[in-house]
Amino acid sequence: MNVFDVGLGRGTVVVLALAIGSGLVFFTESSPRGRVVITDTETEILDVVEFAPSTDTLRPTSSRILAAVAATLRGNPSIELIEVQSHTSGIGDDTANLTLSERRAAVIVRYLVDAGIDSSRLIPQGYGDTQPIDRATPANNERVAFLILVRSTDRDAQLDPQE
Repeated sequence: MNVFDVGLGRGTVVVLALAIGSGLVFFTESSPRGRVVITDTETEILDVVEFAPSTDTLRPTSSRILAAVAATLRGNPSIELIEVQSHTSGIGDDTANLTLSERRAAVIVRYLVDAGIDSSRLIPQGYGDTQPIDRATPANNERVAFLILVRSTDRDAQLDPQE
């Protein structure tokens, strides 16, 4: 056992290492906006986006993290295109789960657009239960993710700022 196992936990250390090592934007727990980490390929949310069961209605507790995602996207214009992914638990009808996940992804996109994010930067994508991460615990499969599809590099912007 090492000090990281006791003091912080391995998951926290990995997230901190990603944030520090990549020079990323990282909102801490004390931030009123929630917690968001940007990696090269995704905008990782450290809080849960919650919906009322079996609906596409966001719970009020989701506002904080979605506001943090919006603030992160506003502060990182180099992120040009994001796939807003919604996944379901895998319990119930596959077709209904796919439809529900598509509606949930669209609701999140609408929230972000209402928060000032250009709709051309967002693609809603529902995956239903086609990409489980934990077959033993279906509740862990119900999640929202933000995949960066297109990102401009600062180096490219510096080479020709007139374009």
